[in-house]
Amino acid sequence: MTTTEMTSGSGVRRALAYEWSAFKTARSNWVLVGAALVVQLLLTVVAHHSGEHGDITFDKVLSVGWLFAALVAALGVNSFGTEYRYRTISTTVLVAGSRLRVLLAKAVVVTAAAAVTEVVVVSASWVVLATALGAAPTVSTSLAMGTGVVVYAVLLTLIGLALGVLLHGSVLPIAMLVVWPQVEMFLINQLDLPQWLHVVLQPCYSARQLISESPDWPGVLPMLGLSAVLLGAAGIVLSRRDV
Repeated sequence: MTTTEMTSGSGVRRALAYEWSAFKTARSNWVLVGAALVVQLLLTVVAHHSGEHGDITFDKVLSVGWLFAALVAALGVNSFGTEYRYRTISTTVLVAGSRLRVLLAKAVVVTAAAAVTEVVVVSASWVVLATALGAAPTVSTSLAMGTGVVVYAVLLTLIGLALGVLLHGSVLPIAMLVVWPQVEMFLINQLDLPQWLHVVLQPCYSARQLISESPDWPGVLPMLGLSAVLLGAAGIVLSRRDV
C-alpha cells in the first residue's frame, strides 16, 4: 500500500468519525428521529380497528407513512444545512482534507442514520400492533413492506443531502422534500400520460411501489437515478464553490 493510499484511507476514516460525532451531537437530529417515531406510533394506534388483522393495519400505516418520510430525509438536509448556517463547513473540509470526502462521509452517515431510524420506527409499529393491540402482522408481509419503506426513506435522505448542497441551506430543501411527492400525485391525477412516462416523471411515486406485499423493485430505479444525478451535481458544486 502506497503512502497516498494510506493517507487517503486515513482521511476517509477521519472524515467518517468527524461526521458521526457531528451528527450525534446535533440536537435537531434526535428531535427529527423522535418525531418520526412518535408519528409512526400515533398512526399505528389511530389506524387500527378492533378485530382487524395486523396486516391490514400495517398496510394502512405504511401506505401513508411515506408522507412523513421527510422527517427522516431532513437528516440529510441538515447535514449540510447546519454547516452553512453556523459557518463550520470550512472546518469540516479542513478535517476531511477534501470536499468530495466530506460529501462521501456525510452520505454514508446519513444513509446509515436514515436506515436505522426507519428500521426502529417500523419495528416499533410492529411491536405495538403485536403486543398492545394484540394484532401481530405476518412477519413475511411486514419484512417485505418494511424493506420498501427503508429504501424509500434512504433515497429521499440522499436527495435531501444533495439539495442541501445545491440550495446552500435547509429551509427550501426541506420544503421541497415535503412538496415534491405531493406535486407528483397532483400530476398523476391531472395528466393523462402513458404509464411508463408516469414512472419516469414521478420517481418518488414510482419508488413507493416498493411499499407493498409484492414490491415492484424496478420501480425504484427512477428515484435511484435521481439521487445519483443530484449527488453528482452536489459533488461538482461543492468542489467549485467557495466554502
